[in-house]
Amino acid sequence: MAVNLNNISRVEKREIAAGVLANLQARAVQGPAEPALDAYIPELTDITGALATHVTASMVADAKRAARLARLAAADVAVDTWYRHIESYVGIEAGRKLGPHVAEAAALHEAAFPDGLAHVDDPVADENRICRKALMTLRSDEHAATIQAIELPTVWLDRWETALNESDAAFKDVEAAHMDKQSSVNAGRDAEAEWVELFVRLRRYVASRAKRSDTVRVQEGKTLLAPLLDTLAKMKAQAAARATRRRNASEQATTTE
Repeated sequence: MAVNLNNISRVEKREIAAGVLANLQARAVQGPAEPALDAYIPELTDITGALATHVTASMVADAKRAARLARLAAADVAVDTWYRHIESYVGIEAGRKLGPHVAEAAALHEAAFPDGLAHVDDPVADENRICRKALMTLRSDEHAATIQAIELPTVWLDRWETALNESDAAFKDVEAAHMDKQSSVNAGRDAEAEWVELFVRLRRYVASRAKRSDTVRVQEGKTLLAPLLDTLAKMKAQAAARATRRRNASEQATTTE
């Protein structure tokens, strides 16, 4: 059952490259010199370093994005909290049965919160945009007298704006972390493609070094490529096991029909 080099994970590609590199370096030290084979040592050195860098970079990007998502979640909670506080306060004043400022409060609520709390669970960017529009209305000269009359704490507006500023900044950081992750993934894919091309060439060269009758040379080649060959054998066995399970399940289903 054939297996594809592209299906080997990036981490395994790095480990295979490091293992084969160590084998080639050990052979080069023992000799005899074999320029065509030894030429793969710097290539393997480069690809091992590239894969290690991109694996690490991807992990760092993931960690940064997780931290920034946590920051964004906390900021969004603060935005939601002040959204609820302020909308509810104005709504309660607008819903009074009697009072000298009920009509003005109702007009303010309609202007600032025409949809009530309907946007509290909107995507962050959408909710923030709507909240800023409401905040602008609450701070407008048109409604200043109403705000004063119903004694809405203006410090709440300041805190809402602070929460919105933090949320917007956190959202930008999350987007930046996503771009970092994507850049790392793309760079890693380039390194993986180079790895595949390198090992296709190396396998062909090792296979061409010895006739089938030269068992010593053939075995040396297998030993040099053991990290790769062992991984491919494991993948082939796993694929065969999966195929057997699927076939057995299919036969069992047919039998029970």
